[in-house]
Amino acid sequence: MLDALLQLMILVCFAHFFLLFFTWYSHKNNGMFNTDELQWELFSFQLQKELTNAKEFNRRTSYHIQYSSNRGGLGVRQASSWEIRREDGYQPLLFDVSMVNFDYSNYILNTTVKFKNGKERSRMFIVPNSKE
Repeated sequence: MLDALLQLMILVCFAHFFLLFFTWYSHKNNGMFNTDELQWELFSFQLQKELTNAKEFNRRTSYHIQYSSNRGGLGVRQASSWEIRREDGYQPLLFDVSMVNFDYSNYILNTTVKFKNGKERSRMFIVPNSKE
């Protein structure tokens, strides 16, 4: 009887570890380790870094912005129906994008991106050196 009780306790402990593992794994896939989230955070970080040093800023359309810095004229636009690229180049910045919207007012650039999987991300960027 004691042997069976001990084996049952060990089985319950292992069952808890399996439950914790599957819970962790689902959070890992939906959280910060998700490649979509990492791409969005890298895109946001790079855009904010470039806009902080921008000398001039211009919103061309709802899906196209231009700015200049020490590196010269730069721009970001939705190049095709599935990615955001540099204005004159082949460097993709964000993949699997179905829609992007740049809205600018009062030194604030509000960027909204809708991905093909239905998720939507939005972030506001400060453009300190632009002229209105």
